[in-house]
Amino acid sequence: MNNTLDRIGEKKNMLTKQENALDLPQIKAEIGRLYLSAASTYLTLINLAREDKAVEEKLISFTSKKDIVDILSKRTDTCFQNAKKYGSSIKSGTPTTTLDDIKGQENVKAIVRSFVFLAKHPSLFDIYKIKGGLGLMMYGAPGTGKTMFAEAIANEMQLPLFVITPADLFKSYVGASEQAVRQIFDDISAFSDGAILFVDECESIFSRRDKDTKDYKSAVTSELLQRMNGEGVDGSRRIMIAATNRPWDIDPAYLRYKRFSHMIHITPPDSEAIEAIVTSKLKGIPVEDGVLEYTLAAIERKLNPPGGERRYCSSADICGIVENACRMAVEEVMIINKKDSEDLQYVKVSKDMIRKAIDAFKPNLTEADKRLYDEFTPEAMQKGGN
Repeated sequence: MNNTLDRIGEKKNMLTKQENALDLPQIKAEIGRLYLSAASTYLTLINLAREDKAVEEKLISFTSKKDIVDILSKRTDTCFQNAKKYGSSIKSGTPTTTLDDIKGQENVKAIVRSFVFLAKHPSLFDIYKIKGGLGLMMYGAPGTGKTMFAEAIANEMQLPLFVITPADLFKSYVGASEQAVRQIFDDISAFSDGAILFVDECESIFSRRDKDTKDYKSAVTSELLQRMNGEGVDGSRRIMIAATNRPWDIDPAYLRYKRFSHMIHITPPDSEAIEAIVTSKLKGIPVEDGVLEYTLAAIERKLNPPGGERRYCSSADICGIVENACRMAVEEVMIINKKDSEDLQYVKVSKDMIRKAIDAFKPNLTEADKRLYDEFTPEAMQKGGN
């Protein structure tokens, strides 16, 4: 660790003395990678301490710090923050989101749990001769919880999470986009115990090459395809997870089995999931009697109006309805508490506030939209279908 920190100091000195501007990005990337390497070491120690009490006791005796895990966790976070300053796509340490935080979606959770179990037990690849690896693609309407699932997987596996979007990859300078891809995978390689790469809005990154005439995007596609081959295969814990709202816009080459062996449709919340989300959001909030029941009934009427077309919503939509009602309550709190005071008089969220929030809500996912997702299959894409 001391050697890594010394190298960081040396690189920073080089950065301040560097006169050739062309070398600056490379030096910054090296500094970021060194911080990630230090974070990887800290994470390994943390996981060892959590899994083996004897290791934790040895670390405590060596450092004379009883809260050694907390200390190492803070140092890890500092390394991640510094790596981001130098251009790394690392989002954070191990996310805190769990599968229990995701309401409903029990069928999807079952698939995710089997995915995580396979990732945690790489010997199963050899025993069952599984060659498909651990690439996972989630598709579905916006706001259905794809990012939360990626965070929960990283949490379950106790691995750091990298997040990239099209803006992180597509650069205006020649060769810069390909270099961005290489840097991301080089950064991930700093974690010997593994890492999760989450590719958001992947339909823009993995777009169909026959419809994309831009040379730089073609170069990025080629670089990504090359990097993806073998990524996560044979039990590797360097895993790529992708999310898209438009799976039919993805180049079929990316949907080959060894690249994304797991395809999961993240569906809109059903009535059970909606109830779980609303219950969770209202928990601990001052509300009038019967607000929960009223909210659920009003949402159902909005989504399934008499004589109208069935509509669907996202988990984010449901959270937004409750939060908008809460904002109305805050406005009333502001009115009745004319002077700033620590002893605020609170206002209960009322049925009328919920009604106004639901009236303002416009569910945009139609039955036809949902059918597109329901009927999507990788096989159809391989044949060039929709």
